[in-house]
Amino acid sequence: MSGWQLFNLTFVYIIGTSFILLPGSLIASGKQYGWLIIVWAALYGLILSCFWLYLSSRFPGMSIVQIAVQVLGKWAGGLVSLLYILFFIQVASWVTRNLSDFMHINLMPRTPLSIFNIMILLVCAYAVVKGIETIAMVSEFLAPIVNLAFWIPFSVMIREWDWQNFNVPGVFHPWDTLIHTRYALAFPFMETVIFMMIFPFAQRRLKAIFLSGIGGAGLLLSMCVFFTIGILGVERSSHLIYPVFIIFREMQFTNFVEHLESIISVNILLIVCLKLSLLFYCAVLAICQLFQIKERAVVAYPLVWIISAYSLLFKNIVENVDWIQKYLFNYYTLYAIAFPAILIVCSWLRKTNHSQGSETPT
Repeated sequence: MSGWQLFNLTFVYIIGTSFILLPGSLIASGKQYGWLIIVWAALYGLILSCFWLYLSSRFPGMSIVQIAVQVLGKWAGGLVSLLYILFFIQVASWVTRNLSDFMHINLMPRTPLSIFNIMILLVCAYAVVKGIETIAMVSEFLAPIVNLAFWIPFSVMIREWDWQNFNVPGVFHPWDTLIHTRYALAFPFMETVIFMMIFPFAQRRLKAIFLSGIGGAGLLLSMCVFFTIGILGVERSSHLIYPVFIIFREMQFTNFVEHLESIISVNILLIVCLKLSLLFYCAVLAICQLFQIKERAVVAYPLVWIISAYSLLFKNIVENVDWIQKYLFNYYTLYAIAFPAILIVCSWLRKTNHSQGSETPT
């Protein structure tokens, strides 16, 4: 996998469902300063990425599952690996539900959610069976097209810009806002720990490429929130679940060309399918590595039904968003910080004990 492909995978993964779900809740919490929340969340993501890259550099060519078994042993490492597999499946199911909710609410309200889930997951399972190279090549092809299809029409709405939207009365409390919006640290930046399954496939310049992808995606998300405030205003944006979709729905090039939400719908479908394929691949690869299974198809297609069923755990999108805001950061801390820290400390101890043992005279 080339550096450009890794950059696109990182960029698309972080953008994924973030640019449709995050703007409304961040503007509701941070008002006209909502775009700043993404800035410090991206900085936090860059710091965490250095942490994961350090762990990966100590075990070159190994995924997080292989590192866990290497450092902690067969049983403890196997347990940690199983927890990471569960984590990948959970995140994949949440992404699946986010996409099916979007399609159900905005496009086809009479179609059951399970139909969306199965159709999307079968396509992703096919991509997983074909391998990470196929997913990377698709991201390399689609990322520039999706960006152009998003920003060129989006820039048309600049004529609706109003700087008064940034003059909402009130006092900005950075620390309180950071605590209240800590879910933005987790979603999507702490999720990128899944790339520890992908690092062994990167050929060169892993650190620079991966950090550039996170920084570029953070910048785009911040700009997206900033533009949303300037166009729709704080009051209206904070009461919408999908403010970016509403911008495209109300967009009008001429009297004959309007309702361009189909453009953003196709963008969302393509980007989220790429993100889901990557998560799906990580889950399948982790299972294959832990249980030494050679054929990915044996794992991928049965996993479609598990992820589809798990995605229906939340009753509706409101319950989903509420869980994200209250519990997501604490839950992701276990996988993004706690387990990698344990692996680093244990690898230090093993190296120290090995060095002392080799120096002991016989």
